[in-house]
Amino acid sequence: MNNKDITSNGFNKVLGMMSLNGFAMSFVSIFVPIYLFNLGYSFQMVMVWMMIHHATLLLFAFVTVKVSNKIGLVHSLHVRFGLLLTYFLLLLFGLKDVPILFYLIPIISGAESAFYWIPLNILFVRNTKEEGMGKSMSKFFVVPKGLSMAGPLVGAFIAMHYGFNILFAFAMLLLFLTFLPILSLKSEKTNFVFSKERFKEIWQKNKQYFVPEIIDNLAEDAMALWIIFIFLQLASTLEVGIIGTITAVASLFFTLTLGNLTDKWNKHKLIKIGAILVSVVWFINFTIGEFFPNQYLFYIATIFATLSLKTFLVPYSSLMYNQARKDDAQFLVLREIPTVLGRLILFSIAILLHNYLPLIFLFVGIIFIYFWFLDTRKLNESTY
Repeated sequence: MNNKDITSNGFNKVLGMMSLNGFAMSFVSIFVPIYLFNLGYSFQMVMVWMMIHHATLLLFAFVTVKVSNKIGLVHSLHVRFGLLLTYFLLLLFGLKDVPILFYLIPIISGAESAFYWIPLNILFVRNTKEEGMGKSMSKFFVVPKGLSMAGPLVGAFIAMHYGFNILFAFAMLLLFLTFLPILSLKSEKTNFVFSKERFKEIWQKNKQYFVPEIIDNLAEDAMALWIIFIFLQLASTLEVGIIGTITAVASLFFTLTLGNLTDKWNKHKLIKIGAILVSVVWFINFTIGEFFPNQYLFYIATIFATLSLKTFLVPYSSLMYNQARKDDAQFLVLREIPTVLGRLILFSIAILLHNYLPLIFLFVGIIFIYFWFLDTRKLNESTY
């Protein structure tokens, strides 16, 4: 392939698909736990839902690769849409009357996520250049957010005035648009073979990322718990919508600027700065949640949590995605193992500490100290 064509044309198409998907999902994604609460499910059961979702995502990451080997990455995204449609229909019209669907629907959503993120990550790596990864990564994070800034707030308004059924149906219609940017993108096939020997080879080359990926995902998904915690404290769908919009606005221009800096500055120093900020912010979030639960402090804390996490994620993800480039992004499939493990650990702790949720934020701040002392220069050194 012509690398110039890939980066200028293919990347924009992938980014366009992400943006439209982010726009559609921004109306509903943060409201699914609230919908479950409204149906009478406890916090612990919502955590079980999320654990089933992520465990399924891991299993279907390998199924997705097998499918993309046969039909290509773009057509694999078409499979995702069928799963997503099924997910919304069951969520809207089945869950209230058929309680057993509580355990089936997150399996479908996990499979849907695998058929979205695995092809997307591989297409992203194939359609970017190593030297401009910081800028590309910032666009990867922020452009979809830019299009969907008002989505959570509008979603909250629709849910409050017209109900969750109308909200989810509206999002489902918008998702039909997500395929438009990639209709002309070549449906590249993969040729990934995860035999025992190949698995061991990729593991040996990338095992230095195992622990960092677990800890990174503890902090990333702690943001989801933070949003749920705010809802439980304020009992307001509107407040959750406001928080979602604040998060998008706060990260927009900051992340784009950070991406340019990542390509010019020392990525390893930026990771250290970001890690320190992440720990400090989660210590502050613990203090606010435990001692000063207040609507406006929640807003301020969310802004700083978003900015600190982006300060860490942009340079860290740039290193990780460039590492994945060495094996045509096959590492990104195996990476789901520590990624999901981190999330399962977090949600398991949340179940145990459901009456003391601020302690989770303290735990995340403490464990992220790991990155203060990690020599990140070794992350892109092959250990094979």
